[in-house]
Amino acid sequence: MQLGIKQIILGGAVALLFQTSTHAGLLSKLVDGKPKRIELTETTDKATAFKEAYTPSGAFSKAPVPIQSGSKKLVVAGFQVEFATEQKGIAHGNGVDAGLASTNDKVYTLKGVSDSQLQSITDKLYTDFVTQLQSKGYEVLPPNVLVETGYKEAMAKANQAPVHHARGTAMDLLFTPKEKEVDNASVIATAKDTSPAVFTSAMMGWGAGPKTADALQANIVHLRMKVNFAKFEESGWFSPEVDDKPQNVIAPTGTSLQVFSPSGKVATYPLAHSVILPNKVSDTAIPVEATAGQTGTRAAGGVGRMLTGLLKGGVGGVADIAAGATASAHTVMVSGNFEVEADQNYEEVVTKDVHLMLSVIGQAFP
Repeated sequence: MQLGIKQIILGGAVALLFQTSTHAGLLSKLVDGKPKRIELTETTDKATAFKEAYTPSGAFSKAPVPIQSGSKKLVVAGFQVEFATEQKGIAHGNGVDAGLASTNDKVYTLKGVSDSQLQSITDKLYTDFVTQLQSKGYEVLPPNVLVETGYKEAMAKANQAPVHHARGTAMDLLFTPKEKEVDNASVIATAKDTSPAVFTSAMMGWGAGPKTADALQANIVHLRMKVNFAKFEESGWFSPEVDDKPQNVIAPTGTSLQVFSPSGKVATYPLAHSVILPNKVSDTAIPVEATAGQTGTRAAGGVGRMLTGLLKGGVGGVADIAAGATASAHTVMVSGNFEVEADQNYEEVVTKDVHLMLSVIGQAFP
């Protein structure tokens, strides 16, 4: 019996849905579950924290090891800090109306922080990082030694606009599931004399790093950190954990260390888990009252999640369909928006907290 094109396509779609459903349980074990959090305090053993924070979950994951380099010279080509100013997550089961569960957007917005403060924090942290490396016996060369190397073009972009305001990229919007959109706006600051351009070509090979390390016989360092002000997780495919409280957190997404050493050695350290810092920028998050437009937008968002669920298929898709259908059937009388007003000591508190993270990152340098 011959099958027509329509039957073949339909059969393939059914087979794909069956495969997705069959493996959904295994997939959920790999990507779902309660995210691991590393609690960092003044008394935390930094070597242990380094191992825990940079070891991915999974039976075959490898713990990080310090860089393997014969050189005690080092130059920081890029030192960048991304500060979240708006965080967004999906809180499940917070709907009203007949007591039915629904999904709500949770949006936290940071207020009372200036670009100059964020630049100041970044510059202080860079100085702190250099001091830590020097205390370990490294000779830290000034970034301008890179001007006559393969970093020449990148270094020409140093000390330009001090901060950069960013939202989700087109790539993020295309491939990131709705439930993974936890950070929506941020301010990015690059330390004085280092270059923001060294981070933009991360997906396009190693760039000038290996050759420059050989030319200078020094380790070339790229360090980037992402600082959140609320405990919104960036782990878990369908259900990021949302804590309704301000707290300084180093986020896995956007936090990484890359070191190029002479003789073609490259070490990369992507942060694997959220690192919860001791302090917070404010004691409270103030709820913002909903407008009529926001309740309509929220219902439309539920429909969007329902349609996304249809496209995903499988167990996860079914969950999205159910959540989206429920959310679209409700109007939520709170906006889901919260404002966090930074305390007067914001700059001091954040600098102190991220200093602890630098002590952990410093474990990569023996």
